[in-house]
Amino acid sequence: MVIGLAALGFIWKLFTDPMGLFTQLLITAAIAALVIFLVRKFMTKRMGKQSTSYQKAAKQSSKMQKKKSAPRRNAPHLRVIPSKRLMPKKRSLQDDKKQNPFTVIEGRKGKKKNRALF
Repeated sequence: MVIGLAALGFIWKLFTDPMGLFTQLLITAAIAALVIFLVRKFMTKRMGKQSTSYQKAAKQSSKMQKKKSAPRRNAPHLRVIPSKRLMPKKRSLQDDKKQNPFTVIEGRKGKKKNRALF
């Protein structure tokens, strides 16, 4: 119902005062662009710390991925000697811990809360 009335008003304004309609649309677009610009400018300042932390972590992650996926160059003087028995290399837990770039943050999950009311 409201959309129909808006369309009717738009068509009426288009036929009766097209220059006024153009001016009204231009002013509305300028105000909307100004509001969007201001919101983006101030919101990035507020969230700038989180955003920079995320970008830094993403950059570090992409560097780690490039290191892992970088093709190894084979030296021409080395050759591969096939062995009769291939033993799978066992990975220890320490190797896994060294590869992860994460850090452990100690929490308070196991500690009791000191409440005066209870």
